[in-house]
Amino acid sequence: MTLIGPLTNESVNYWRAATRSCRRCLCACLFFLLLLPIALLASSGESDAAGATAESSASAAPAGPIDESAATEPQFSLAVNPRALSGAYYSGLLQKSLGLSPESPIKFGGVVTIGGNWLASGGLRPYSTTGDFVLGLGTDIDAQRLLNIPGGEFYASAIVYQGENSNGRAGSVQVYDNLCPPNDFSRIELYELWWRQRLFEDKLIVKIGKINAGGEFGQVLTPAPVPEANMRDWTISDLLYTPSGLIPTNFFLPIYPNTAWGMAVSFLPTKNFYVSYGVFDGNGARGVQTGEEVGPEFNSYLFHIGEVGYAWRLGDQGKPGRFGAGIWGQTGALATGNSTANKTAAITTNGAMGYYAFANQRLWYRHPGIDPSGLIGFVQFGYSPSPSNIVSCYAGGGLTALGLVPRRPYDTTGVGIAWSKLNSGADAGLIFFPYVPPSYTSTSLRSSELMFQTFYQLNLIPPYMGLQAAYTAIPTPGYRPGIPWANVFTLRMFIVL
Repeated sequence: MTLIGPLTNESVNYWRAATRSCRRCLCACLFFLLLLPIALLASSGESDAAGATAESSASAAPAGPIDESAATEPQFSLAVNPRALSGAYYSGLLQKSLGLSPESPIKFGGVVTIGGNWLASGGLRPYSTTGDFVLGLGTDIDAQRLLNIPGGEFYASAIVYQGENSNGRAGSVQVYDNLCPPNDFSRIELYELWWRQRLFEDKLIVKIGKINAGGEFGQVLTPAPVPEANMRDWTISDLLYTPSGLIPTNFFLPIYPNTAWGMAVSFLPTKNFYVSYGVFDGNGARGVQTGEEVGPEFNSYLFHIGEVGYAWRLGDQGKPGRFGAGIWGQTGALATGNSTANKTAAITTNGAMGYYAFANQRLWYRHPGIDPSGLIGFVQFGYSPSPSNIVSCYAGGGLTALGLVPRRPYDTTGVGIAWSKLNSGADAGLIFFPYVPPSYTSTSLRSSELMFQTFYQLNLIPPYMGLQAAYTAIPTPGYRPGIPWANVFTLRMFIVL
């Protein structure tokens, strides 16, 4: 199916689906507008809401050094990048509704996210609208308290997704909407199901099961551990584009919405240093929707990844920072950016590999020692020499302002930039992104894609509800050479259960 073509039954169904999309997006926007008065009520009730806590079993994730105090202090971030989180995320609303104490060893929670995009100009489908809906529910069991298994934890979650290929309409290789999958689809899936075991006084951590590997590896959005709550970064960035949570050269990593079965092992000799290794079902590299698979499938397609990281405190104020670097490898026969002479099949290569590095750093405290408001920066880099990788080189970064708007101590705003050098194969566009209008006769990708994004997150009722607006500029959409500069506006609402 092409995006533009003759009036066939297939195209009629497509346009009917697009019309339904517009209606959903309009309803979502009206819903957002109806919620705006809540912001006025929230500002008067912030002192009460601030006593609530959005907790996360992922606050001590192997993606960074462990800080046990972070799991018991208030968290005001709203999970805007699903690729960045592995584990429970909850505010206590669902826990209370089930009649369970916040101190119970069994916790229930989740997140509801509703989003809408308007492609205002450019791209492949200018003036189009798309929408996304995600409901995630999970349960977290402290096995040490419930089953008397020291250092044990069990977690299970499921998601319901309904959405459309927003990024395809813009021609965005790097993915400006991190909720959106590569195709239009609806699904209900077992999202995560794992056991995490801490050993030797938390020096060794093993996680095994179905895992969102983006919460374990390559994650710049994990803050450095800080014991002082009034100096702790509750977020690194709330950008809505994918590169902030997944370096584009690492697209083979099993991650939302296609989590995969595997194992991650982390060694933490100190609170500031870690070494991690993971191996996962790598069938996603050949197009398998691993998120929909209930059980594992281990064959010649495996994904291996190793990472080291270090955290520090900088200067007299002890500004926290964190660095990580890693290497990954994907096995199995993979399509390259070139095809056979008659273009009926892609030429394949055996496996792929790449390197990456990232860092985040607190740059400024507005009120040192009093509250965490101020500025945070981050940078990322990725490289892959493999002809099967869509992105061969990536560089990006961003700035985030926390609590700098008067009377809005938990709001965030920021900017980000992402640049990717794309696969130079003569048929890479035809192979990796075939569904473009026939007027774009080239079969290659653009040489590179540049993307900017700016956002404002309004924490309506912290930590329960938030509303976020973002503007994304894509001067060089990567699906094909010559696609016009795309301008996209996004609205997204979060409810933490």
